[in-house]
Amino acid sequence: MPRPAKVPTPPPPGHVWTPEAAHRMGVTVKTLWNYRSLDKGPKAVVRGRKLAYPIDEIDAWLEEQDKPAPDAGHDSRPPEPRIPRRSESAA
Repeated sequence: MPRPAKVPTPPPPGHVWTPEAAHRMGVTVKTLWNYRSLDKGPKAVVRGRKLAYPIDEIDAWLEEQDKPAPDAGHDSRPPEPRIPRRSESAA
């Protein structure tokens, strides 16, 4: 008896599966997995053995990435004074 053809399960409404989410974000699937393990990227919903990413979360995360980081007040020093080399001071 032949096996029935595997039809991909559609994601929940308003969600996309991991490969589509990575494509929308412009990163690889591996990078998206790394973001998930570091709790850095958009939040995902577990559906069976798959992860579904809400499109709103992806869009919000992308908007957040476009914002410049707030300046936390530089603690940089002024440049050190230049010390001439011996050959320059003799000239």
